[in-house]
Amino acid sequence: MQDEKEKKAFDRKGSTMKHIRFEDSLLEDINAVAGKGNFSSWVKDSCRDRLRREKKEPKG
Repeated sequence: MQDEKEKKAFDRKGSTMKHIRFEDSLLEDINAVAGKGNFSSWVKDSCRDRLRREKKEPKG
């Protein structure tokens, strides 16, 4: 995560902003399913789901 000194004054404690690039078609599909104004929460929920699956699956 970012060091406290690197965070801007307007940033929320306990969270870090990350910039990622989405393919246009993937972004369109996410927006169509997530609905207006729900992009961030939809992406975070999807990441949590993936983490749960990854932790359950044996590595190897």
